Amino acid sequence: MAPLEIDPPTAARAFADAYFNLLRRGADGSLVLSRDHWRLEEATRDTFRFSAREEDAPDLEVRLDDVERLVWDRLPRQQVRSQIRFVLVSGDLWTFSGAVDESALPDRAVAP
Repeated sequence: MAPLEIDPPTAARAFADAYFNLLRRGADGSLVLSRDHWRLEEATRDTFRFSAREEDAPDLEVRLDDVERLVWDRLPRQQVRSQIRFVLVSGDLWTFSGAVDESALPDRAVAP
């Protein structure tokens, strides 16, 4: 499926209450896969706040001023999982991969 640019309210709905893996690719080419599993706790007009399922992990915050765009996509072999990607102004890319609520995506309503 082709990537779909989404707005912050759509992204918040698509996260629903599921936990996601987080992959961070730095503008410098670095790559970090978090061992923690993240769930969106709060989405405000200017910030997304995530909490980890693992107790020893600190909360994670993404300021929307730091986000150039939000993109949803599904890789060719994925059937259940898909991604919400935060393309940051810094050039970094944060990818949350998991069971996205695709019914929240425009023109992609799930059939009953």
